[in-house]
Amino acid sequence: MLSWIRSPETPHRNFAFLDRDGVINVDRPDYIKGWGEYHFYPDALEALRWLREQSINAILISNQSALNRGIVRREDFWDIHDRMIHGIREAGGDLLAAFYCPHRPDEKCACRKPEPGMLLAACAVYRISMENVCMIGDRETDLSAAARAGCRGILLERLSGEAGAGESSPPAVPSPGAAAGRSVYRDLLQAVLSVYRFAVMP
Repeated sequence: MLSWIRSPETPHRNFAFLDRDGVINVDRPDYIKGWGEYHFYPDALEALRWLREQSINAILISNQSALNRGIVRREDFWDIHDRMIHGIREAGGDLLAAFYCPHRPDEKCACRKPEPGMLLAACAVYRISMENVCMIGDRETDLSAAARAGCRGILLERLSGEAGAGESSPPAVPSPGAAAGRSVYRDLLQAVLSVYRFAVMP
């Protein structure tokens, strides 16, 4: 597991777990190999700004098997990360931390979603109460990891953007009726406003 962690700037204890590709930025079928292939969703930047304004700490939870597949170099991966953080901050948002799993599916690690390892690591670092946090992602693996970690899973079902890179499951697109009991949103801003608007501490 790879991690980038900071100390909270606020005593507030509200948190949001977010996937990266397909949630914050447009995913692509051949993986994001350099900054020139990374494109923010405008609604994601708005959502991250809103979360920061409300003192809600956003934590990235992301499978990045392109690293151990030999598709993305470590230095390019961290360059993407650094530029992503800079872009988010320029737009008024921020991330408290990022947890990345570099493993391939055949490596059978404990951190690769749908395993809950990255979520549990974040919980241990920041003493997060799982019943009060959500994991927002665009794949079944995100929802499964959330369920195994004991937090609520929120599904993004975007109407546009490139297909996912096949990290371990196809984008989660429930059929009519399959979404019963699920919270499904079209973009990240809609999701965070709906889920966290009434959870903001005064």
